[in-house]
Amino acid sequence: MSGLRRLIVDTDTGADDVWAIVEALRAEEVARVEAITVVCGNLPLDLCVKNAMLAEDAAAAQYPPVYRGMERPILRRTAFYAENVHGRDGLGEMNLPWPDRPVEKKHAVQAIIDTVMASPGEIEIATCGPLTNLAMALLLEPRLAENVKRVWILGGSAGGRGNMTPLAEYNVYTDPEAASIVLNAGMDTVWIPWDTSRGETEITPDELRRMERCGDGAAAFCARCVRTMRAYQKERHGRDSLGVIDSMLMTAALYPEVMEGPFRAACAVETAPGDRRGHFRIDPAGDAGNCTVCPGINAKRYKERLFALLGAL
Repeated sequence: MSGLRRLIVDTDTGADDVWAIVEALRAEEVARVEAITVVCGNLPLDLCVKNAMLAEDAAAAQYPPVYRGMERPILRRTAFYAENVHGRDGLGEMNLPWPDRPVEKKHAVQAIIDTVMASPGEIEIATCGPLTNLAMALLLEPRLAENVKRVWILGGSAGGRGNMTPLAEYNVYTDPEAASIVLNAGMDTVWIPWDTSRGETEITPDELRRMERCGDGAAAFCARCVRTMRAYQKERHGRDSLGVIDSMLMTAALYPEVMEGPFRAACAVETAPGDRRGHFRIDPAGDAGNCTVCPGINAKRYKERLFALLGAL
């Protein structure tokens, strides 16, 4: 176990986050998950906590502690929930009971600080939701930036169009101040934009049916929990396939060889009010950049890794 990469998974647990958590917990040959820290985002915080614990049960592998984190963005009084995409329970209306175990009492922000500072240079963080927890941890403990190994971030848009506004992607838009703090903290960050989840990387109806029938409980759980997402995609975009973007972020974090064309960039987050708020601006800059941006994911490698972890090859 000592040679494994060590991860914190930070999540606003909707249906696609469940896929990411299951992957991380099942990739036992690659990584040990030290903690799951939960942030508001797709759903009210308590539902996100519940779904993170249900994802642990579905994976039936590692059971790291689950920590309850920030309930709202840094400067806003309310979050931007997405029940219309994920279902009122966040899991496609499965309406499952709470797992029969307690949530950790320590706040997620403090858990991030304690875990990283106890093992300088060893902990990687994979963020699937808004960056509020990580930003608050950096504000409370600025030394975190020099002690974290790497941060993998789902955020922004490489193609120039967002999924919340014409310019802004959900995770950055919902708390752009947090995204700006994280981006400018001086950490080694890799950003996986949301639009990598289009085209051949989308999960097809045949692949979902295969997951439901393969005999692996985690695969079937993952297929069922995206039913509302699939209906939303069909109604809004007229497509039967769907992008499971948090899964792609986690696959890239666990197996970086799935990334295509990552490059250094000088990026910035628009925080001023107006039409550009939440825009993640990407300017290729070579060694002068402040982060790495991955504009593409190899669909074949991604799906091989994903379905192997889910037992649905």
